[in-house]
Amino acid sequence: MALTLIKNATLVTMDPAIGDVEGGDILIDGDRIAEVGRALSAAGASVVDGRERIVIPGMVNAHIHTWEYQLRGIGADWVGIRDYFAHIHNNLATRYGARDVYLGNLLGALNQIRNGTTTILDWCHVVRDAQMTDAAIDGLEESGIRAVFARGTAKPPAREGATPYQKLPFPREEIRRLRTGRLASDDRLVTLAMAILGPDWGEYDVAAHDIRLAREFGLLNSAHTYGRQGKRVVEDGMPRLAKEGLLGPDHNIAHGNCFSEDELKLVLDAGCSITATCFTEMLNFEQSAMLGRILKFGAMPSLGTDCDPYFNSSMLWVARHAFQHQREMDNRSLREAAKWPADQHATHTRDALHWATMGGAKAMRLDHKIGSITPGKQADLAMIDARSMNIFPALPGGDPAHAVLMYAETSDIENVMIAGRFLKRDGKLAFPAERLAKVSEELLESRLRMMKDGSYAYRAAAHGAQPERYVF
Repeated sequence: MALTLIKNATLVTMDPAIGDVEGGDILIDGDRIAEVGRALSAAGASVVDGRERIVIPGMVNAHIHTWEYQLRGIGADWVGIRDYFAHIHNNLATRYGARDVYLGNLLGALNQIRNGTTTILDWCHVVRDAQMTDAAIDGLEESGIRAVFARGTAKPPAREGATPYQKLPFPREEIRRLRTGRLASDDRLVTLAMAILGPDWGEYDVAAHDIRLAREFGLLNSAHTYGRQGKRVVEDGMPRLAKEGLLGPDHNIAHGNCFSEDELKLVLDAGCSITATCFTEMLNFEQSAMLGRILKFGAMPSLGTDCDPYFNSSMLWVARHAFQHQREMDNRSLREAAKWPADQHATHTRDALHWATMGGAKAMRLDHKIGSITPGKQADLAMIDARSMNIFPALPGGDPAHAVLMYAETSDIENVMIAGRFLKRDGKLAFPAERLAKVSEELLESRLRMMKDGSYAYRAAAHGAQPERYVF
């Protein structure tokens, strides 16, 4: 198998047994990390100069609706979930066909790679049939990203005589088709999970059915769990699921901001993971992102970018803002406890980088494969140019994790490797440029068509804009 040797880099391994390695080398054999150390050599290896570069594990985006890529730039001033459902699920999502899903997933995944993310949990809740499902997987596979494809179900507007989506159990035949066919193996780059309604968005029997179905096929299941009391479909859903033994490490919770302390302890004691999407939660939720509250129970947060209609889906941005958000919360808590100024901080930049790498890997049950630069794991890496003006002169002498989290931008991510293959090299995606231009143009046409068909008008009344100007 092909050998690649990265030489003389600053390694932020996220492996506590190895730590940071200045002037470090990584030997990659095929798709796996063979050795980490200094002064490594290997006959016939392709050598990559790592001087004045920082190498981190590829970041893990544990919650993204990749299909929404072509809906960027329309949602920042929406009023929370109300407008999201009105504009997305009740309108624009209904305009998607299989080709639209493919384009969104392909371009959305390529953008993740460009930003230094090597693994995503693609929470795909736009698909209505097998054709759309296969198109979504096609887009992910063509991009080359590592993805847990969480097959979801559409949430169409209520129609007279139709069964509301809250009452519809997950289609078993679709999971059987995927799990015994295309996504049967857990050793491929794209693997299968289930994006379920859960008790916040579906009836209890539906939630219980869906978790049991996921377990039957050995799959992770993930649910949006906002947790706001009085707004859930099933108010006591989590305690009931816990009592029946349906909560565990195979259940991932997105958001969960409004959990009471008792509810939070219940789900964490059951082993569930929680993914914070800090940008969405700061933008639209009345409670803070689930970071410090999780840590107090000895669990680890994971991070996701969530919705492209709101903002750029960069994990560097999300991790940085997660750190800033939690540091602010820490400071306020210390002041309220009359312990300000603090002798030391509870949250550090390295913590947030850990959430964006190992945190996501654990939530997706992939920490045995990815999340750290550890011999035997998959070679999923991001190499960052520390000579750039964004970072210089943070090294040498500075904390490389701090340099990455607080200074690096997408333009500084020089190389991205997934399973031993460079998918970004010398600052450019390895994806063919002509093909990228072609599918980008097609995606723009997809966006304009859906906007027109949905009679979608962007309104910015606070800026004095006239809606008529924005009607497609």
